[in-house]
Amino acid sequence: MDRITAVKQVGIFFAITLGLSLFVFWGPLALFQIPTISFVSSTKGPVWAIILFILGGFVPSLVGLLLTGIWEGRAGLRRMGRRVIQFNIGWRWYLAAFVITAFVSLGQIITGQLLGISFDPSLFVQQLSSFLPLIILGPLSEELGWRGYAQDRLQKLFGPVLAGVVLGILWALWHLPLFYMPGTAQHALGLPFLPFVLTLVSLFVIFAWLHTQTGASIWTAIFFHWIYTYASQVISSGLGQNQVYNWLVCVPYLIVAGLTLAFWKKRSQAAEMEPA
Repeated sequence: MDRITAVKQVGIFFAITLGLSLFVFWGPLALFQIPTISFVSSTKGPVWAIILFILGGFVPSLVGLLLTGIWEGRAGLRRMGRRVIQFNIGWRWYLAAFVITAFVSLGQIITGQLLGISFDPSLFVQQLSSFLPLIILGPLSEELGWRGYAQDRLQKLFGPVLAGVVLGILWALWHLPLFYMPGTAQHALGLPFLPFVLTLVSLFVIFAWLHTQTGASIWTAIFFHWIYTYASQVISSGLGQNQVYNWLVCVPYLIVAGLTLAFWKKRSQAAEMEPA
């Protein structure tokens, strides 16, 4: 695929994905302040609003599937399907996903304690009923688009790191209506948008690293998205009512992203120095 084709294909993906989010599914709900549903509170809106909210969450994966079918046909869809069930990525990458999630979670809890906010670890058990649904509402509903379609095309244009940064910014813009939609964590906790953007950019750099190291496995992204979303949901429900904390929530992600880049660069330099 040449650069012009990559620009065209990824541009169409983002235009459709952001357009549907802002003007069809989430944007109207945000504009008219219509509540939807929350996994961590009793907020519940009308059924039609909940349906719009859930459908909006599936837009990235559905658009990714649609465009893959258009550009690559059935063969491309089969390749994408194999990457979704590419479970054999090696134990160390599962461990890496857990370690990163644990490090960020611990960093957030420590940040809260430094601000005088106590955290109840039993929340991880209390909210366990939302763990399985979260693999659908987030990882599966998004990653076929972000990783399965957009990541590889953006890497042809910018390389994996900058592609992760660009994707992180666009991912944040895709989430923007949620900040004005009653029932979402972004709205309920009063999250500032800037640290949210920094968090997602950091996450997408980590995603890019895992993506390149596991042979572009979409499952890797689904798995990491799944466990960090659950951990983030639990911790934010216990700590996120403090506005100072909400401004600092991105710090552990920035630290992990920085460490990831340093490790990635060191490994790449070592590989280049190895004799052919």
